[in-house]
Amino acid sequence: MVLLSILIGVCTPYSLNASPKKQKIADKRRYQLAERFLENGNYSKAAGIYRELLEQSSRNADLNFKLGVCYLNIVSEKGKAVAYLEKSIQYTNSKNNVSMDVYYNLAKAYHTNYQFREALRVYKDLLQIISPQNTSFRNEIQREIKMCKNGLELVKNPINISIVNLGNKINTEFAEHSPGVTADESTMVFTSRRNGTGSKIDIDGQYFEDIYISHLVNGSWSMPTGIANLNTIDHDASISISADGQELYIYKAGYLNRKESEGGDIYVSKLNGSTWSDPKKLGPNINSKSKESHISVSADSRTIYFSSDRPGGYGGMDVYTVTKLPNGKWGKAKNLGPAINTEYNDDAPFIHPDGKTLYFSSAGHKTMGGLDIFKSVKIKGRWTTPINIGYPINSTDDDIYYTPTPDGKRAYFASYRKGSLGRTDIFLIKTPDADKVGLFVLKGKIVTSNGTPVGNSKITVSQNNQTIGIYTPNSATGKFLFIIDAGKKYDIEIVAEGYRTLRTVLNIPPEFANKENHSVITLLPLTLRTKDEPDYPQTIELIDFEESKLNEVGSIASKVDSIPEDKTFTEPLTKDSILTEPSTKAVDEIINNMVQKDSLTSVKKPITKVEDKKETNTPNQKSTTSGSDTKTFTPIVPKVTPGLPVIGANKKKTNTNRKEEEKKKTINKKKIITDKKLSKGSAIDNQKANVEAIAAGDLAFTLDLGNFNSPQPELFEELAGVIETLGPNKRYHYTYGKFKNYKEASKAQKTIVKKGFKTTKIRILSKNNLVKEKSGGETYYTIQIMALNLPIEAEFFDNLDNVKVFKGSDGFTRYTYRKFKSYHKAIQEMNRLIRMGYWDAFVRTVINDQLLYSGMKYRENSNYTIQLMALRHPRPLSYFKDLGNVNMFVDQNGLYRYTFGSYSSKSEAIRDLGTALKNGYWDAFVRKSLHGESLPENKVGNNSNYYTIQVMALQNARPLNYFKNLDQSNMSVYKGNDGLSRYTFQKFSSLSQAKSRLSSVTKKGYLDAFTRELKWYKKH
Repeated sequence: MVLLSILIGVCTPYSLNASPKKQKIADKRRYQLAERFLENGNYSKAAGIYRELLEQSSRNADLNFKLGVCYLNIVSEKGKAVAYLEKSIQYTNSKNNVSMDVYYNLAKAYHTNYQFREALRVYKDLLQIISPQNTSFRNEIQREIKMCKNGLELVKNPINISIVNLGNKINTEFAEHSPGVTADESTMVFTSRRNGTGSKIDIDGQYFEDIYISHLVNGSWSMPTGIANLNTIDHDASISISADGQELYIYKAGYLNRKESEGGDIYVSKLNGSTWSDPKKLGPNINSKSKESHISVSADSRTIYFSSDRPGGYGGMDVYTVTKLPNGKWGKAKNLGPAINTEYNDDAPFIHPDGKTLYFSSAGHKTMGGLDIFKSVKIKGRWTTPINIGYPINSTDDDIYYTPTPDGKRAYFASYRKGSLGRTDIFLIKTPDADKVGLFVLKGKIVTSNGTPVGNSKITVSQNNQTIGIYTPNSATGKFLFIIDAGKKYDIEIVAEGYRTLRTVLNIPPEFANKENHSVITLLPLTLRTKDEPDYPQTIELIDFEESKLNEVGSIASKVDSIPEDKTFTEPLTKDSILTEPSTKAVDEIINNMVQKDSLTSVKKPITKVEDKKETNTPNQKSTTSGSDTKTFTPIVPKVTPGLPVIGANKKKTNTNRKEEEKKKTINKKKIITDKKLSKGSAIDNQKANVEAIAAGDLAFTLDLGNFNSPQPELFEELAGVIETLGPNKRYHYTYGKFKNYKEASKAQKTIVKKGFKTTKIRILSKNNLVKEKSGGETYYTIQIMALNLPIEAEFFDNLDNVKVFKGSDGFTRYTYRKFKSYHKAIQEMNRLIRMGYWDAFVRTVINDQLLYSGMKYRENSNYTIQLMALRHPRPLSYFKDLGNVNMFVDQNGLYRYTFGSYSSKSEAIRDLGTALKNGYWDAFVRKSLHGESLPENKVGNNSNYYTIQVMALQNARPLNYFKNLDQSNMSVYKGNDGLSRYTFQKFSSLSQAKSRLSSVTKKGYLDAFTRELKWYKKH
């Protein structure tokens, strides 16, 4: 709204002499009513009365002036103002009696209607008659002259854009303003003065403001609906929405004695599912006793920009900023300074998702009238001189609430333009010449393996150990959105209570700039966590895009469909999941390629250089490189250990070749057979198939074709890729394939059995070695209901029968339901259990009565040891100087277990147990040794060898609960000689351990954290 100086009654007052007495009284009352409407800013009501009075006295200068002023303040009627203001001067008895106020408003009318030269003429005439002592008025006229000159320049050089009214679904005859649009343009919130909640009308004649929301459906905005729990009987105005659409910011006016005061504060409402929470007032570092009218939160949620007229500014509304502290709270507000703020109003900031481009509305910079939209870029910590973004985006009226999209090609804003439906409308601006921003939008949702949304998760994006942003998905739907630069590599961490933390790397190619990707990310239950293995793929890549709009692009996938989940079962994942299962089609192709009727399949692309790249087909072989049946899928190809022949790759072999292979096998025998393990050759890698993604150390399956006292390779010449291994029992073992889960192995087994290999068995691989299995038990599928650290009775599941309990070596007790011979039937029953409320149910495999799970331990010998104690923090081995042969073993829970001796039988260990007890180790007991436990860890020295992570150093000490996002039980504080209080986190026996944990501390916002020897703090 243009604020005008109006001197009521200075012009020739409205004459009542021409009317009869009764009419005179009625007209006087109507005139007085119009005056009150005018004073209260209800220009429409006032204009209606003035028009009626002018019908009786059309040459009245005062009525013409008042009607002209009303039209000047009604956005849809501004074009009518000039004529009435000119008549006011024309009908004044003497030019000397014309008020300067009339001239000033006439100049404003010319200015508003783009008649800049006429406005300049009137403004210059005013300067001739204004008293030199009236400096404030003269300064105002000089400012208006500058704006007119700016207008001439900007209109002469329009920018290439198109402006589109969003139509009658969004806009009405009433005022709509403050559009807030999510980064993916799927949701828009805005404020409207249409007839809404309570139908309450303000003194200006318009309805009170209410908040509305609309969604983009098939390219069109839906019919807006009021947000019921946010709208009240008073003014409720939305001012912005977060980039991910999870937070909505609201302005609420202050009230004093039931009347709106000059103050006003900002509130936030958070989206839970589809419900907005009750608005919560932002803290005192943002809100004050003054007015805070607008806010914009950066895409990484770490910086806020807001406008306020609090004391200490440069004048009018100023733009301020606050940044988030490491403890998650907001710091103190800082004025952006004279580069941004002026003595006039600087309002409605919007920080672009690039984090460095600020858009705001100002009446003080190079404006062409009212509030214009400006742009400033932060370079090396300084804001550039704001630039007017140009005409016709900016006009001679107020242009405000500018919201550009991440790619910069579109923007939403509120203004009055030709063709508006009423007062201010919301428009879409298309800017084809916009500079390429280079941002990438990643959106999607986080779900469990059965598709259920994961609530209360947190996504941390970092780069070079610096946190880029921390994002909170919707607590009910798991939906998320964040914006990062294309052409860079990022570390992604997703944390959710009860689920394994996902840590991976995301590479975004430069060609993905200004695009958007949709993804479904699956988190795995915490019960599947293992100690030695990576939880998820180490890297993920993006599926290439089409050049179309983002709704039609692909999803995130790993390079070769990495399989991070439990290697012993198949979980039903969504096809768009970032963590995808190997497709059934891929397994089918593996089987179809590995066995061909009456022929041998030659290896197309062997991973090692054991054979020539050229193919040599035997007479019975069918060519795999020509014909219409040629497949592009590469069959399973074993990674050949030196000295191990690939059987079936070439049927005809000379005696010389056979002898050379036997010789090779003998030469490499010692390299193959180590520590009573089967050959590493039992690990089979596939070059392109999904099974390549099975990481070393995970549980997997292979097909055991048999074992013999002497080599029998000719038995398996029909199979390409069989591995022959000489075991510790001097027997020759023949295995085929490596499969992620029992289902795949079973399918391959059936195919091979049909070919005549009736004795083929499915065997378990652990850390690339065959596991010695218990015999005589059942093998079947089952459904795991849950896994608990603290066991409960099976009777707890009173609505289920046949619940079985398995106690794992990892400390978890697992509860399973029923036995199934068919994987398909197990899946059907699992879905029924999920509907009953067992959300974490999934299918597992039981072999020989042994439940298989990721990270389960297999003992490779029957040795025993004596455990002396288990400690949360390590002690040096010199502590146990009264005993010899003490080893330290760190388990998967981080406990330091100290053991004494290694015995081949339990009775031997029991004999030495007395020695430990006599020396005061009262908690000592005998147990079986675990794999790797017999190998002593590096000795832990005295305190001088300990390391820690220094989080920060402060002049003013703070309590440990200041570090809320760190485990305070592992925090320590040291008061230094320099007066600084240094806060450290955890204690480590080696520098490498400390460095490996450092990144997790910096990701929590402690960017100055570093590692240091613990002894340093004792010296200083």
